[in-house]
Amino acid sequence: MIKTLSPEGRAGVLLGVVAFVIGALLFAASIPVVEGLGDKVRLPMFHGASTWVNLMTFAVMGLFGLAYLLTSREDLYRWAAGFRGTSVFLWVLNSVMGVIAALQTWDFSGSKEIPLNIVRQDPRLMAQFQLLLLLAVVLIIDAMYESRKLRAFLDFAYAATMSVWLYLVLASDAARALHPDNPVMNSGSDIQLPFFGIVACLLVAACLSAWLLRDRLVRKD
Repeated sequence: MIKTLSPEGRAGVLLGVVAFVIGALLFAASIPVVEGLGDKVRLPMFHGASTWVNLMTFAVMGLFGLAYLLTSREDLYRWAAGFRGTSVFLWVLNSVMGVIAALQTWDFSGSKEIPLNIVRQDPRLMAQFQLLLLLAVVLIIDAMYESRKLRAFLDFAYAATMSVWLYLVLASDAARALHPDNPVMNSGSDIQLPFFGIVACLLVAACLSAWLLRDRLVRKD
């Protein structure tokens, strides 16, 4: 029988989530100002790091879903569900942050169109919202059918679809024209170290959050 976390253990894990999120914010605050954007560069960098983590959590969700389908081990389903809940929250947050970052950092002075119309022309942001809509459909199907096998299959199918969808979008000429190629990796250590610090902190926070959600299912079962 799988043991659940004690109340003290749950409180400790929750404090860990908060601590690592604060750590990510501190890393973001340490990013130096850059020419042209100043300190506005911090939000898109935080958004980029958070999106990296989000893609990882979706991938882990899909792998746990596939493993459950192959083995029928209930704890694998619980872990898939934990990463599902964490991934959904992060994807909504990242979708909002993406729009805010674009509105704050893009130069709209030379266009007569309203900023939101211009933002809609960004293939990456549109892919994020399209995948958000697809995720909403998946969650509606999840709610309609109380089948763990179906949910696990949808977890795996969504993660696989997301990987292919984003690869096609990122490889497109339109996406390359609007975004620099690997801006973080082509920057100095003063940019790279805070960025990967944010990634590390958010990844640990996301895994701890998934653990809490998985523990909740253990207690329910």
